[in-house]
Amino acid sequence: MESVKSVLRIIEAVAASPEIGVSDLSRHLRQPKTTVQRGLMTLHEAGWIRPTHEPRRRWKVTSKLFMLSRSAETEARLRRAALPIMQALRDETQETTHLMVREGRHLVLVERVDSPLVLRTVRDLGSRSLMHVTANGKSYLAHLSTREQEDYLSGKLTALTEHTKTDPEALRRDFAQIKKVGYATNFGELDLHVHAVASPILNQDGKPVAALSISCPASRLPMDKAHAFGAKVLAAARAVSQRLVE
Repeated sequence: MESVKSVLRIIEAVAASPEIGVSDLSRHLRQPKTTVQRGLMTLHEAGWIRPTHEPRRRWKVTSKLFMLSRSAETEARLRRAALPIMQALRDETQETTHLMVREGRHLVLVERVDSPLVLRTVRDLGSRSLMHVTANGKSYLAHLSTREQEDYLSGKLTALTEHTKTDPEALRRDFAQIKKVGYATNFGELDLHVHAVASPILNQDGKPVAALSISCPASRLPMDKAHAFGAKVLAAARAVSQRLVE
């Protein structure tokens, strides 16, 4: 853990200067030059810093750090735009609302507004789900290009319950229907006791950047109620999309 802290302190110091050398870093951090040099090489190999010239006496951060900062700000802006709408959707439906963003073959939960009811769905912020097993994920996949959809479908389609769809052709049909109606459903595909409806949040180019869902115990969202909830979550997702482009 101390070595991790040391490397983080090094990158903070490098980022704070236009460029900086080992000796200056050693004095600033009050660490031996050998320790600083090891940390610099670790960061260089990972692509976070680069030497300004040879020999490697001075260092500066690469664009990778700025891209990370930009990504974090983008997510923070998304959460700010979505939160009041999620709260209103929760108040209207009395059910938990989730905001998720993509990370590879998964979606990650980045914001949650809990139902006020005692019996409710509970998921930890930061939890991940494969895209084909959730309403959020399917709504996101449905709005990707055909090539991106096929890239996902060519990977392993794990079944988590007896209701999880793992047949690529069945999922393709689902994507077409989701694109048509604007929302996706999940009836026990991730958890037998949980149902959900979700819609994608789109950028100005019509590409998905996140997904918004209503999630609740299966008993409170029978199939015949899905359309009513679907219309509500679709309207909410469109409202978030509009706020992002304003």
